[in-house]
Amino acid sequence: MLAEWLFVETVADLRDRSHDPASRSRYELLGIAPLLRKLLTDRGDPLLATVKRARHGIASGFRIRPWQVPGSTDESLNYLIRLSGPELVGDAASNVLTADQFLAARVGMIKGQDLSVKQVIRYYAHAEGGVHFGDPDEDGQEAMSSMAPVLLGHTTGQIEVLGYIGQVVVDALTPLCDSILTSPTIVPQMHRLSSSGSYDDHWTTEHRAKLRPKTLR
Repeated sequence: MLAEWLFVETVADLRDRSHDPASRSRYELLGIAPLLRKLLTDRGDPLLATVKRARHGIASGFRIRPWQVPGSTDESLNYLIRLSGPELVGDAASNVLTADQFLAARVGMIKGQDLSVKQVIRYYAHAEGGVHFGDPDEDGQEAMSSMAPVLLGHTTGQIEVLGYIGQVVVDALTPLCDSILTSPTIVPQMHRLSSSGSYDDHWTTEHRAKLRPKTLR
């Protein structure tokens, strides 16, 4: 029950933070990294894996358009970092990937080497302060870290990639959230189904109440 609650609330938070990334501050966008880490890349069992063990019949397909070198780009230029933007978010025509395939998908290049979804999440979570602020110690992180002070206060263009990755994740995990909200784990002695279809004294009732004002706007 606790894992289901945390999963649904985390996806809801991710949905809010990932909406219209270009309008978000750098700090707001940085807050996406720990949410993605918690859901997908935590050591041991990420939250998605924990929840899916009890709901393995619910598909979680990730639709992403892996980054491609722009056809109009002058390849003679020595680019340090290039990252994808809104074109990263897939649609119904995009291939459906597993979580592992999604984490390995290319979202940019750094010093001519591919940069994956997982690398981006881990950099912003572990080096730039999403979870920890520290020295970069993985592939690609040092070059990304060297650019951060230069961009700070001038643009969020580089870190906006977290918002677009977030949108892909929200789309993929919404069916699992819906399954939990429709049929949550309950304690029969504590939670009674009311005439409105919700469970008395259950976290899902509070969650739906929070969402209602947003729906009416």
